[in-house]
Amino acid sequence: MAARVSRPRVVRFVNTARWMGDVDAMGTRKHGLDSFLDEKIAEGFTVETRTDTHAIIFRRPRGLRRFSSGDDPGRFVVEVDEDGHATMRPAEPRRS
Repeated sequence: MAARVSRPRVVRFVNTARWMGDVDAMGTRKHGLDSFLDEKIAEGFTVETRTDTHAIIFRRPRGLRRFSSGDDPGRFVVEVDEDGHATMRPAEPRRS
């Protein structure tokens, strides 16, 4: 009786567009954030920090208001969903 030789299993990925743990494999969120931030920069906002899916933007107060301390009323968090649609909400105050 001949010994049976087992061959190693070959695993193939059919859909390679989305790997496990990949947040934005197709770049939809990044492109949506890019276009939204381009619009906000044209409106006078400045990007404080950003990743591929989130950003913090702010608008500097004009005149003497920029020298006052306190909350940052012109500071917002921008988030992009899986479909590339951006939403903006007020950000938490900066910590000193």
